[in-house]
Amino acid sequence: MPTVAFSIDRRRCGLHRLVMSFGLGLLATCVMNPVSQGQDLPSPAETLAEASGVVDGEANPADVAGEARRLVEALGSDSYATRMQARVKLQRMGLEAIDELRRATNDLDSEISLTAKSIVASYSIVWFTNDDPDVVYDALEGYGAESIPERQARISMLAEFPDRIGLPALVRIARFESSTDLSRRATIEIMGQAIDKDPAKRKANAALIKKGLGLAVRQATEWLQVYANDLASGQYSTDEWRSLVRKQRDAVDSLSSEEITRASILSLVRICAVQAASLGDKEEALRLSTENLDLVPATTNDLIEACNWATDNQLYPLVFELYTQHRPMFDRSAVLLYGYAFALRGKGDEAEAVRVADDAFRSSPLAQTEDVLKAMQPRELEEIAKLRREIAVSLRARGMFQWAEREYEHVLDSVPIVDRNSVLCRSDLSIMFGELDRHQDVIDLLGPLLERMEKDDDFKAKLMADQNIAVFIKGWGSRVEYHKALLDIEKHADGDTEDDALLEKARQRMMAAYIANPRDIDVLIKMYRTNGDKSWRTAVKTQLSTAEGLRLNTIKNYKDALKRGGLNPQKVQYEAALAEALNNYAWLICNTEGDFEQALKYSLESLEIREDSAKLDTCGRCYFALGDLDNAIRVQKRALALEPHSPPLKRQLREFEQAKKKAEIAAEHAEAK
Repeated sequence: MPTVAFSIDRRRCGLHRLVMSFGLGLLATCVMNPVSQGQDLPSPAETLAEASGVVDGEANPADVAGEARRLVEALGSDSYATRMQARVKLQRMGLEAIDELRRATNDLDSEISLTAKSIVASYSIVWFTNDDPDVVYDALEGYGAESIPERQARISMLAEFPDRIGLPALVRIARFESSTDLSRRATIEIMGQAIDKDPAKRKANAALIKKGLGLAVRQATEWLQVYANDLASGQYSTDEWRSLVRKQRDAVDSLSSEEITRASILSLVRICAVQAASLGDKEEALRLSTENLDLVPATTNDLIEACNWATDNQLYPLVFELYTQHRPMFDRSAVLLYGYAFALRGKGDEAEAVRVADDAFRSSPLAQTEDVLKAMQPRELEEIAKLRREIAVSLRARGMFQWAEREYEHVLDSVPIVDRNSVLCRSDLSIMFGELDRHQDVIDLLGPLLERMEKDDDFKAKLMADQNIAVFIKGWGSRVEYHKALLDIEKHADGDTEDDALLEKARQRMMAAYIANPRDIDVLIKMYRTNGDKSWRTAVKTQLSTAEGLRLNTIKNYKDALKRGGLNPQKVQYEAALAEALNNYAWLICNTEGDFEQALKYSLESLEIREDSAKLDTCGRCYFALGDLDNAIRVQKRALALEPHSPPLKRQLREFEQAKKKAEIAAEHAEAK
């Protein structure tokens, strides 16, 4: 996927910290003994066994809860030794004692209340168990001491592990996490995981969930109890889910729960709808969602979000119902009208979709006559142009490329070429055209602006003084040459020439483009993949070797700076820059030649720092280069989940899936022989 900034290295993004041990160690399953403060910690069952005399077998959850209650009561004993012994045992019970300890924080006995609060607030709670694989242990080590965003990252990463090996840990978090939002986040991740087609595995996962939940009762655990039943049966439990939604709605209406909110119920409804659809009951998904549409706040942003969710899940009637209920708000919002048009198109009503999209387009004040536009104050015109550009950006993100193009072109036609919004629109649109392989359109779009900059030094200086614009402009000249080269290659492939003159011209253009902007990795990758004679291959490999060395040196410099800098204010910027450097190296190597294992390692390392669709795209490519097609497809789908309408991401996923299908066919033929 091309960089969004032509003058800088490809910006990509990814998974989270600790995935490296999964990616490179291929999920070694030997178990590490959890250690806290230098000592091995017994499991809750061992603690209970010590207290109750159980030697063999697994303790009953009710017995564990009963022992925790007894120890909590002992915190209020008149005996200091008894109180201390109870405290130590509660700490050793770890998570299994949390439910009772939280209840005890409101105990009327101040001794019990204060001690319970102290234990709960401490970091002595152990989030991992002896049964967790190494990668899960790594993901949970220090979990309780991390910030909310970091814990969110770890939850997402646990859900990414294959074969649902992170499932018990996610259930643990759903049950014991003090943050309601994080508890729900873990639950949503569990319910969002792919359901295994093997009934035996589904039942095993259901048993793991029920075992992990124990006797706990909170919003997230109620969701998971019903979900576990669905897993075991392989069917959507319509009545149970409806009853649960009704129960939680009643709790909100009666103000009887601080944990349950209208927003959390809306999340539950959407989870149920997706679950029902995935198990073949799309009618129930639509019915449940429609019945609870009143949970969607009547604000423009919330309606946009609801429409996007509905169209992503192909529940188009929901959008039609929202349109009926909130018609005035739709009529005032071009984005909402476009969302309605998108749903109409999804339903198959193309004529009506075009009509509504035209209404959205005509809602722009820029659609006035030329005289009206001239009469507008510059500031007013600038604000309107900015708004329509934002609409175009939104449409592009939703995959509505045709309508986005019209909005971009509308701004370009309405404001001077020197206007800032005009420049930004050209930048956005050129990136979109590049992703759609519309090479001539890129050339036609950027050419006039480059010509104006050559003739107007003041204009060029003004643009270069704007940091947000300069980062794009610096690479435009080489990018135009690159797309000219791609056009030449296409013509050569189509047989427009009988000799290699056109291909040679393309090679020269690519080399010139890369030398002008050696930070544009995609140009070098295309050069590597373009056929040529020995001198061409030598020249390309020379550039490749130089690029690899520069990026390795950049990685080393940032790592050294972070080691020296400690916790200085520049740490965040250095970490972000390091993530890009690691990612850029990985993308270069996995698309050309070199140490693919090192490329994967650096890709995963970049994902420890920051995750986005582009870094996941790189990670998928690294797996593909190593021949790990299953992980390549898995990670690429994760990238598409974050940016579902990206043409480059879709192209790469198709490539991976086609390669896997080809490999499966080859394997079948080999077995037949």
